Amino acid sequence: MRLPRNIVLGDDENLVAFFRQKEIVLVLNLLPSIVVVVLAFFFLYPLFSLGNKGTILFGLMIAGGLLLGLRAIFIYRGKIFIITNKRIIDLDRQSLFKKVVSSILLTDIKDVYYQIKGFFPTIFGMGTVNIILNDARAKIEILNINNPQKIQQLVLDLKNQQLNNSFDAQNLSAAELINLVKKIKAGIGEEKFQQLLGDELNNED
Repeated sequence: MRLPRNIVLGDDENLVAFFRQKEIVLVLNLLPSIVVVVLAFFFLYPLFSLGNKGTILFGLMIAGGLLLGLRAIFIYRGKIFIITNKRIIDLDRQSLFKKVVSSILLTDIKDVYYQIKGFFPTIFGMGTVNIILNDARAKIEILNINNPQKIQQLVLDLKNQQLNNSFDAQNLSAAELINLVKKIKAGIGEEKFQQLLGDELNNED
């Protein structure tokens, strides 16, 4: 597995897996270019009967179809979902000149769920994976991924493993402890946090 050149892993960070959208997505995105090229050959005789104008139009249709196909391939290959032992990186190539890169730590994940909706997604076994962050206001959405249930379980397992590895309070600095408390508070909610804090104080009394 080779990472894109613009993705650099940190210290002690290892690549676990990366995924692209289901191949059927590329096939569907290539349909417009295929239609244009087929139409060019379908109207080959009428176009050539127009002389130079028809020949030029035929060439433009072929070139346009090929450009559409190359664009579809470029965008498809630019949509990558990367999982490491510490974080998740989502590369979303939205157009030839627009790319959005999102990166979140596994410990910042609150919940992961997936959904398979519609006839073709059900037939081809592809779905959408949604990753909810601790603040519950932001999420990462990965569309048209193969076996979304396996990706969900992989992310949850890595998150739990990362939390277990980092949950050694004796080795945490004061700033890290404060950050940990904030994450716990955000994860369980203000009311539940205050309740647990009150129960702990009562036990000490």
